[in-house]
Amino acid sequence: MPFKLPSYEQIITEAKQAQESYVPDCLFPTSNDWEIPDLRADMQAEVCDIPFVCFGEQARTFQMNGCGTLHFYTDDYRYGNSLYEHPEKILKHNPRNIVEPNYSLFNETPAAFGLREIYKKRFIARALQEKGIRIFVDLNVAQKWYKLNFLGVPAGWRSFCTRGYSDRIQALEFEYRIAEASAALSGSRPLFVCYGGGRKCKDFCREVHAVYVTPIVSIKKKEKAWEQLKKDDCILFMDGDFSLKAIEAQQERLRLNQVQDFVNHLNRIENE
Repeated sequence: MPFKLPSYEQIITEAKQAQESYVPDCLFPTSNDWEIPDLRADMQAEVCDIPFVCFGEQARTFQMNGCGTLHFYTDDYRYGNSLYEHPEKILKHNPRNIVEPNYSLFNETPAAFGLREIYKKRFIARALQEKGIRIFVDLNVAQKWYKLNFLGVPAGWRSFCTRGYSDRIQALEFEYRIAEASAALSGSRPLFVCYGGGRKCKDFCREVHAVYVTPIVSIKKKEKAWEQLKKDDCILFMDGDFSLKAIEAQQERLRLNQVQDFVNHLNRIENE
């Protein structure tokens, strides 16, 4: 097949796309001694746009068309340093919002190492703000990092997100209070999103008027379990799983018992 040169229009289109997805290696304004980039207060998330999608769990070509929210509550290996080196990977999905990448920060994490992780997620967030993407600040860090995690976050910031855990409900409550205190500086209520955690976290979100998002993984697991139940000829009840054959056998026993009870009743009348 002979080689065909691209048209002028194709060259211009591809050049524009390359320019739009280019994220420069640069420095951003900072107001702290650690030189962690400052976020733009005018580019924080306004609502919890759906779908609420996890990075790395969709195809690389998955297109959000300027809608929805992309988050990173998954294993670090799915993005790691590669996302910091190539933030344009996020632009390819074209989300309206993102939650800052959740680089794992534990109480045992050395301060020097942890500050590097905070720098990375804040740099990515600020770089994408410059590309028109709105940001949720990630609050899912260990207690040791709550204060340092606010480096680069403007006073009065109100859009936050965290990962819920059923055995860390007190941490969730504290993270909400942090968000509430921050938003109060601008005279507003926090836009607080909790991703997963089950019934306890969902009930807490209802109490404080926060947004609870059910993980897509949980939905997929339930769908898979339901398909398996149908495959195994089972039916799901609130208090357990029972074989349809066993249920039919039990119904037959009940029917026979009713017949026998009626026969016994007739016998008693006859004897009387």
